[in-house]
Amino acid sequence: MKILIVDDHPLFRAGFHAVLEQGALDAGILSVSSVQEAMQILQRDPEVGLVLLDLHLRGEDGFNALKVIGEKHPTTACIIISGDEQDGIASRAVAAGASGFIPKSFTADEMVAAIKRVLEGEVFMPKEQASATGDNSSLTLRQLEVIQMLGRGCSNKEIARALDVAERTVKAHVSAVFEALNVRNRTQAVLAAQRRGFLPSTAYAATR
Repeated sequence: MKILIVDDHPLFRAGFHAVLEQGALDAGILSVSSVQEAMQILQRDPEVGLVLLDLHLRGEDGFNALKVIGEKHPTTACIIISGDEQDGIASRAVAAGASGFIPKSFTADEMVAAIKRVLEGEVFMPKEQASATGDNSSLTLRQLEVIQMLGRGCSNKEIARALDVAERTVKAHVSAVFEALNVRNRTQAVLAAQRRGFLPSTAYAATR
């Protein structure tokens, strides 16, 4: 089995590569600087079983890249790696299909331990992120805005227009809200938000 690192910072990529080679993972380590290069390797090398994807690649939307990899290579696990540790990022990554989230503040040993857990079939989130999932504190202000608009029955297109963001960004926010509230659809999300006091009881769920 092989692990593919996708990161556009040469020093971090080289260091991460070296750490994983010394980490007793029993896997070959490959590294590239772009999603395009990653897709080429995934296309020609079926032994790649795990992708470590930097969230903020230059000129790339990490969440969009995660979606593309998932659609074209559904059996390949993908962990998001990021220096962005704001509330909601980890749960959003997992909601978007990642098998885990590893902050760049982790030590080498912590990174290797997290990767091993994913290779064993777990979904990994940092303890502080995992403990917050499903709790009110895990919701960002933007997610609260999205919940309010879901309660008013707004479509993704209407939410995107109101927030002045791309529709795919709204989809990511909605997925993160579902993950945080531990629900599967808009109706359940609105009901859960009402129970937690995010929405008044008169709010209704969109069926669109």
